[in-house]
This record gives sequence, structure tokens and C-alpha cells, in this order.
Amino acid sequence: MKTVAVKYCGGCNPRLDRVTFVNRLFSEFEALVPGVAETEPWLALVVNGCRRACAEHRHIQGRKVIVCDDADYESLHAYISDLL
Repeated sequence: MKTVAVKYCGGCNPRLDRVTFVNRLFSEFEALVPGVAETEPWLALVVNGCRRACAEHRHIQGRKVIVCDDADYESLHAYISDLL
């Protein structure tokens, strides 16, 4: 199992249904499990509701992916598939 930490933006201007986006990812990849803040994740997913991409992520070390739009899903899917 690969642990994925999810960091959400504040949701002030959501154009992306952030929760649905993340749930779809976990449902399509059975090898991925949600992580907790105390563990070092295999991947950190920074999910923004719009292109402003204001979710703070400088403190996140290691492998991370920043998404802002439904269109980012296909490239994220391909990236994870390549890593697994």
C-alpha cells in the first residue's frame, strides 16, 4: 500500500469538486490509502479548487503533485500509474 497525504485549499472559489476528485483517485487505485500528517507519505496531493492554487505546500517534502482542475486528473492518473 502507498500512503497519499491530501492537502486541500480553503475552498473560497471552488471550480473543482475537490472531494470528488480525491475520492475518484482512491477508488481507481486500490494500492493507494489516505495518509495521516504524522507519517511521511509516498505522495502528497495538493488539491486546489481553482487556478489561483493558493494551498500552502512549501512545507511538504518529498514527492508532491499540485492539481487545480478536472483536466489535471488524466495527467495525475498517468503519473501515478508510472510510479506504481
